[in-house]
This record gives sequence, C-alpha cells and structure tokens, in this order.
Amino acid sequence: MEYFWYIIAAAGAGVGTGLAGLSAATVMVPILIVLCPSFQGEYGAYQATAIALASDILGSAVTTAVYAKNKRIDLRHGWVMLACIVALSTVGSYVAFLAGNVILYP
Repeated sequence: MEYFWYIIAAAGAGVGTGLAGLSAATVMVPILIVLCPSFQGEYGAYQATAIALASDILGSAVTTAVYAKNKRIDLRHGWVMLACIVALSTVGSYVAFLAGNVILYP
C-alpha cells in the first residue's frame, strides 16, 4: 500500500509542477509524512523534504534542458533572479539553523 502512496505523491508533484509551477515539496512532503509509515519518526520530515527537493532539482534540470534546446534562456536578465534566490536561500538556511528541531517537533 505504501508504494501506491509513493506513486500518488510523485504524480501529484509532477502535475503540480507542470501545470501550476508548484514545488514538488508542496505535494510530496505532506503525503509522505502522513500516509507512509516509512517516514514516521524523528527524521521522517527531513527525509521527505530531501526527496521532494531532489525531485525539484531533476524537474528543473529537464526544464532547463528544454528551454536551452529551444534557445529561450535569457542570461542577461536572469542575474537578478539568481542573486535573489541565492540571498534568500542563505537567509532561509540561517533561520532554519537557528530554529533547530523546535519547529518540527514541539
């Protein structure tokens, strides 16, 4: 039964990413944590998040390859987005480090 939920989580992430531009974590993490016994316990939320983010990276790589193939990448204007993403990812990582496990496990 657990494999069924894996397939549903992956399909939901694919549809959400393809149609609405959602992160795979939006769909996969709640399904994996709540419905799959393998993700219960102390590190289940971290494992589910890591799997969802790996899925996001693979999806972004495929999208980038398609855009590059069709010459739809604008690197001249993309540096602003890159700078914002790197800055906010750094800030988010620092805040998560300060919060520790208190947020996930009260």
